[in-house]
Amino acid sequence: MKQDRVLYKKPIKDLPKDLLPREKAVKYGFSSLSDEELLAISLGSGTKGINVLGLSQKILNGKSFKDLKNLTLEDLKKIKGIGFAKALQILSIIEIAKRMEEPEDRIKITSVSDAYQLLKYLSKESQEHMVALYLNSSNELLAKETIAKGSLNVVRVLPRDILYYALKYNCNGIIVAHNHPNASSKPSQEDIDFTKKLFNISIELGFEILDHIIIGKSDFFSFAKEGLL
Repeated sequence: MKQDRVLYKKPIKDLPKDLLPREKAVKYGFSSLSDEELLAISLGSGTKGINVLGLSQKILNGKSFKDLKNLTLEDLKKIKGIGFAKALQILSIIEIAKRMEEPEDRIKITSVSDAYQLLKYLSKESQEHMVALYLNSSNELLAKETIAKGSLNVVRVLPRDILYYALKYNCNGIIVAHNHPNASSKPSQEDIDFTKKLFNISIELGFEILDHIIIGKSDFFSFAKEGLL
C-alpha cells in the first residue's frame, strides 16, 4: 500500500507511538505483535532509505516466520538494502528459532543396523531411490533427504546433489543409500565408481562419507562394512 511505503521511509522515531514495535510490546505484550514487528525488534535498525519496519516487510514479503527457515545468505543478499552484516544477523535469528524447535532427543546412528532401520522402507520401492542421511559430529541425525528418484533401475545423481544438503545442514558425516528394485544388493561397477568419486570430493570439502548402503529386496550391502571406504 502507498501509505505503508511512506511510513517505511520515515525514521522510526518519527512514527506514531502506536506503530512502534517496542512500545507495543511493552504495552500489550509480545503476543500482540505481528511477524513483521517481531522481526523489526530483533533487527534493531533499518538501512539507508528504509526503516526497520520496512526492512522487515521486505524480508518477509508476505510470508510467515516458518517460511524463512530455509533462507540462505544468497537469498538475503538479493534483497536491496541487506548487507553482509545484516544478513548474518537475520540468519542468526533464524538459527536460534530452529534450535528452540529441535527435539531434545535426536536419533543417533552408531552402526549400519541403525541406518538400515531408517532406510529399509526402500526395499519395497519399485523405482530406484537415492537417499542421504546427514549427521552431526555426535552421529545424531540432522536430516534425511531424498536426493533422486529414478525410472526402474536408473538414477542419475551427481555428488553435488548430495553435498548441496551437506552444506545446507552444516553436517559432519553423510550416509548415502539407494535401492536395487527387484535385485540383489550387490554393487555394480557404476555404484563403486560413484562412491569413490563422492568420497574424494566430500573429503576435499570437509565432509565424511560414513557409508554407502545398497538395499536389495531381502538384504543390504554396506561399503563401510566391506572395507570399501
